[in-house]
Amino acid sequence: MDELLQMRGVRKGYGGAYIFQNLDLTVSKGRIVGLIGDNGTGKTTLLRLMAGLIPPDDGEVIRQESILGKSGISYLADSSWFYGWMKVRDAVSFYSNFYQDFDVNKARLLLQESSIEPGKKIRHLSAGEAQRLCMILAVSRKAGLYLMDEPASGMDPAFKKELKHFLLSCLPEGAAVIMATHLLKDLETLFDDVILLKGGEALCLRTEEIREKCHKSVEEYYLEVRNNAGNA
Repeated sequence: MDELLQMRGVRKGYGGAYIFQNLDLTVSKGRIVGLIGDNGTGKTTLLRLMAGLIPPDDGEVIRQESILGKSGISYLADSSWFYGWMKVRDAVSFYSNFYQDFDVNKARLLLQESSIEPGKKIRHLSAGEAQRLCMILAVSRKAGLYLMDEPASGMDPAFKKELKHFLLSCLPEGAAVIMATHLLKDLETLFDDVILLKGGEALCLRTEEIREKCHKSVEEYYLEVRNNAGNA
């Protein structure tokens, strides 16, 4: 069985309005998955449900610990999680103290390769540097599933093109990635599958099927689905 995580009949809402009702989906090992949908469709909420940061109102989120491993899930934070006084090296120490599976040497090597100075205050990093720092911290954990919320926002175009190589070279064999993004044009070649959120439901598709059967890019398919939903 290659299933890392399953969601069965999940319902979640805020203030009496439901984002998801009776949501079902499966995450398999070794896949890089794009999580797409308009603002307000629940991308961040879905990632937080998967990570166990918030509970579902109803239904089940089943994490296969025997496949995920001891570390389980790594959730990519953003730089707002860190204190204003922190330097880059402080963030590395924070992760090292908080997560037993954190590989300090790996993080330091990746920071060096990215030309991010350990002594620089995080608040003085550019948006792209801050986002890359957060990604380096996330992938330096030894997890089975990596959840990333808009990780490419603010990154320079060159790194966006290198992102697939970066992930494949950094992550453990068999690990899966779910990445929420609105940058489909830049990142769609990265994805093996996509989860498309609309109307409280999740449509799960393989990207090769979209291209071969529908003869469309993932972005074109997404825009078509969104427009059809709007005209329904």
